[in-house]
This record gives sequence, C-alpha cells and structure tokens, in this order.
Amino acid sequence: MNISKCLSLCILSIAGITSAHAQEVGDVHSILTEKFFLDVGMFYPDRNFNVHVDGVVGGANPSIDFEDEFGLNKSDETFAIEFGWRFGKKWSLLTQYFDSSGSRSAVLDEDIEWKDVVFVQGSNATAAQEFSVLRTFFGRRFDTSERHDFGIGVGLHWFETGALIEGEIIIGDQGSEFRRESVSADAPLPNVGFWYNYSLTPQWAFTSRFDYLNASIDEYSGSLVNLSVGVNYRIFERFGVGLSYNRVELDLSITKPNWRGGSETTYEGLYVYASAYW
Repeated sequence: MNISKCLSLCILSIAGITSAHAQEVGDVHSILTEKFFLDVGMFYPDRNFNVHVDGVVGGANPSIDFEDEFGLNKSDETFAIEFGWRFGKKWSLLTQYFDSSGSRSAVLDEDIEWKDVVFVQGSNATAAQEFSVLRTFFGRRFDTSERHDFGIGVGLHWFETGALIEGEIIIGDQGSEFRRESVSADAPLPNVGFWYNYSLTPQWAFTSRFDYLNASIDEYSGSLVNLSVGVNYRIFERFGVGLSYNRVELDLSITKPNWRGGSETTYEGLYVYASAYW
C-alpha cells in the first residue's frame, strides 16, 4: 500500500474537519436517517493476483504470481464509489463499484507454463491483469434502536477478471517464437450478507458490512468475501467524510472452454471518501 498517499489524504481530511463548523441537526448521524447516501473516493489496496491456466495436453500448471514474477506493483490506487437507497421503512438497495488494472515487462527468472506453451527463462515478457467488481445488495432493516442500523439480505457481485502474457515461447525442437496468450472471465455471483451502522454521536458514525459466498455455479466454483469497517464524520447536515478498511477476496476455479484453471485475487486497504446524504 502507498502509505504516504494514504496518510496525506487522512491529514487533509482531518484538516478539513477541524476547520469546518459542524452543524448539528438532530441527535443521530444522517447516514442512519436519510433516504440516500453517496460515497465517492479513492481505494488504496494492497493487491495479490495469482492465476493458473491449465493445458489441454499437459494438464495442470502451477499458479503464477503476477506481482512476484513480473514486478507488478503490489499496491494500487483506484477510484471507487458506493451508493445506498433506503426505501420504505425497512428495505435498502446498496451498490459498490471499483476496477483495477496493471501491466509490466520483465526478464523471466524461470520458465512460465501457460496453457500448453512455455514462456522461456531469460526472455523479455509482458504481463497484464485486470479486475473489476460491481456489487448490488438488497436487504431488510431490523429495528433495534434509534442509533442502530442493522440489516441482512442477498446480493449479486458482477466480476470481470483477466490476464495476459506475451513473449518468447518454446516450440518443441524448433526453437522459439513470439506468442500472446490471454484469458478472461466474467459472471454474476450471488451472495448473502449483513450490515451494521451505529451513530456514536450526531457527527460520528461507525459503519460495517460483510458479504460472503462459497458455492459452485455453472463454470465457476470457489469463495467470495467483501467486507468494510470504518467511520464517517458528518461535517454538515448533508455532507461528510469517511475512512474505512476494505477487503475484497475472490478465489475461483474456472472450467470455461478458453480458461481451465483459476485465479486468487485479493484487494485490501484503506478507502478514503467524501459522503453526501439526502
């Protein structure tokens, strides 16, 4: 994670908070009472992206760590957005979106097996990865008290993931040639989850949510975790700032015709954002 950037953003947020005059309206933080909320900011995660692509002839191949093998940055920064709509007295619709991609060239320290080809040790190869998540969650709120907001529900994560490697490959006894090989997958994954928010004061709120899936669905099997824990500070009645720890983890086995193998993807880090409630 790029710690310096995270700290800079935190300092700027704190400076803005301390210089602003909070307008106290009501006894509960607006995130628990308003019909809509919108969070827009930057997600600064540490990234771990591993892929294995099995060959038709050679069978199972070892997993490739893109950060270690090709020197891709282990930390990332990406725009992220979340939106919530509370309708009726007990129902909510929540969404989240972020995407990430990267590419890097490197001289290979060892042979890399990809499908039924081998990218040669000592050659210059380029690797790229991409990953995006669109989360939609429909939940029911349960009344506990004025300062508590708890609910459970079901959701859908539409994910897109892909990777490519291009460079010199071995062609039997005929030497080598340049080759570009890529894989991609996208699908909706259902999940169950819950959220819990607590108004510490009219200005400060604790926020949390957790989504989980472990299942086999068509060409995919594996697990999904999406969680967030943080705080939100209301500067004015309809505007605030927040800081949270987010983790998105997707571990998949894939049996598509163009990709037999799997991927292990983890993004975890700080999400710094501005909030609007209305």
